[in-house]
Amino acid sequence: MTQPPNPTGRDPLGPTGAHRMPGAEALADLLKTQRQLGQVTQEIRDLRDRMARRTHQMQLLQRVSEILAATSKGGQVASVILDVLAQEYGCPRGVAWTLEDGGAEFSPREGHGMERSAWMPLRLPAPNPFLDQPLLLFQGQWLDRAHLPSGLQGLPAQPDSGLYFVPFEYQLLLLGFAIIEVPKDRNLESEDLDSIAILQRQTAVTLYNAWLFRDLQDQRNTLQSQAGELERVNSALRESDRLKSEFLALTSHELRTPLTGILGFTRLVLDGLYEGEEDMKQMLQDSYASGQHLLNLLNDILDLAKIESGRLEVQAIPCPLHVVVEEVKPVAEAYPRRPAVALEWPANLGEMPEVLVDPGRLKQVLLNLISNALKFTKEGSVSLQVERGIGMVVLRVVDTGIGVSAEAQQRLFQKFVQAEGGHSREYGGTGLGLVICKHLVEMMGGAIGLFSEGQGKGTTMTISVPIA
Repeated sequence: MTQPPNPTGRDPLGPTGAHRMPGAEALADLLKTQRQLGQVTQEIRDLRDRMARRTHQMQLLQRVSEILAATSKGGQVASVILDVLAQEYGCPRGVAWTLEDGGAEFSPREGHGMERSAWMPLRLPAPNPFLDQPLLLFQGQWLDRAHLPSGLQGLPAQPDSGLYFVPFEYQLLLLGFAIIEVPKDRNLESEDLDSIAILQRQTAVTLYNAWLFRDLQDQRNTLQSQAGELERVNSALRESDRLKSEFLALTSHELRTPLTGILGFTRLVLDGLYEGEEDMKQMLQDSYASGQHLLNLLNDILDLAKIESGRLEVQAIPCPLHVVVEEVKPVAEAYPRRPAVALEWPANLGEMPEVLVDPGRLKQVLLNLISNALKFTKEGSVSLQVERGIGMVVLRVVDTGIGVSAEAQQRLFQKFVQAEGGHSREYGGTGLGLVICKHLVEMMGGAIGLFSEGQGKGTTMTISVPIA
């Protein structure tokens, strides 16, 4: 069947084939919808990945926060943070520093992927470890490998990686930092940088707390040390106060005894209570001896006062030793001693060289030592011995007296020490003689010492004086 003629000569369906338009539009809409669905699906997948990554980071940050909260040591903090950075961001190498040595330098505390010998020497100055490079110390950033500070030239890194600076700053104080090597194919995205920033803050606060804890520990140790020292000082003061009290009581007795003798003998002479001239002379001699003893006691007290005030002086001059000993002899021979005690003198004085001493003070020392030896010796002998040493002349006063215990030898050159023993009451004395002798001998450039095998075994006092 033939179509009727078309006077216009046009296709009745039109040039686009209008009979196919509804299907083509549906197909185009379907393809567009599929593309949009694919995009949404990819966005959802990316969002899920980011959510999973973020959840993992938050869980990690929480675990790290718990670990740091239980840590008070800078080295442990550095180790934890460096491990987290290395594992989370694929860092093959890294080093963490903390502020040490009272804030004078940054010390490497932990290394990752490196031998200890490689990172241990990498010490850097504080407060700015990067003096040769303009760097915002409180901001994480990539480091220019070509312009690393001289202290970091030994930090190894691969050509296909970069060095990232992670500072630990708290209240504008750089408490430490880490430098990690990050491969170039591992981009640090905004979520990564946010996590690193949180880690930085957590680490900085922990380091600051560790710093405070260490400072408080140091202060506590200092206070404990000062408290112990104060207690020792107080104990020494109490002991000194006790000894001084006993010394005053003993000195009062020692001064009163010769003074009573002087007054008593003088009263007897004034009242004529003597049988003859010889009896009167003996009373006057006893009175003179008591006065001399009283003068010696007062001189000891005055000498000690001069020593403690720094006003005691000696005039060391070359002096023949035999001259000093010859002056000592008659005085020492007149000292009271028991009948069974012999006083012996050296025979080799003429062989001794001149010594550099103050003659009067050396005489005072020898008389004091001989007087003590005679006082504490009931039988046997007291002898003065002399020998030449290397650059020194050694004088020894050796007795066979009561001796000195090992414990007492440690205290014998202390002030008033005799006052704490029972011998002071039996033998008399103020306990100042040896202290004064020690100061005098040392001021003349010599030394004094004591040796005794123990109680009842005698004592040897040794004086060394320089050869002129």
